[in-house]
Amino acid sequence: MINVFAIIIVFGAVVYYEAPRLIRQKLWRELAVVVVVALIGVTVSVARTTGALYKCWVDVVGPAGRYLSGLVGLQM
Repeated sequence: MINVFAIIIVFGAVVYYEAPRLIRQKLWRELAVVVVVALIGVTVSVARTTGALYKCWVDVVGPAGRYLSGLVGLQM
């Protein structure tokens, strides 16, 4: 439980650091991207920490992931 809390604190700190500048400069699209990426990151991180997501990303995306990992030199 403390791990989940720490993940939320870290992602919240990143958004808290980035958001005021984007709001002052009225960069709404960039703010939306930061928030969406942070939400995706929190979701995946919490899922991995709690054990809900236990597969490697290559297993999740299947053959396309194996092909892409071969292109960048990752060994399976």
